[in-house]
Amino acid sequence: MAKIPWAFRIQPDPNREYFVVFTSGLAVSVSWRNLRKLWAFQQYTRRILEKLNESEGCVAFALGAKIKSFEGSTISVWEDIESLRRFQKENPHREAMEVVSMDLTGKFQYIPWESRGDALPRIWKEAEDRLKSREQPA
Repeated sequence: MAKIPWAFRIQPDPNREYFVVFTSGLAVSVSWRNLRKLWAFQQYTRRILEKLNESEGCVAFALGAKIKSFEGSTISVWEDIESLRRFQKENPHREAMEVVSMDLTGKFQYIPWESRGDALPRIWKEAEDRLKSREQPA
């Protein structure tokens, strides 16, 4: 998986707990009929990244992508859950969830947890491990 490097808005305190969210399975089916959907997905992604850069409470974020399958994953670190919820309710994120979410074809997963600032940016590995443990049968 190709990773788009971490963008840190603030320097995390190594001793502080932060709220982390990992999303996986963001995929758009690609065909000649839905190139507009893919373009819209890319435009929303760009706008959401811009908004993350200015969002109060956002500490850091990064993206991962499987280029051949047009599948992506995100990870973001927040000062608290309220900051994340505020971001989710604002545009462009809210609008993207209304418009693009019905066109997603991947197995979407949302994994939240808390982590100390000294775990960043190694947290990708933890996110992938959490995803694998969820997918294994009990």
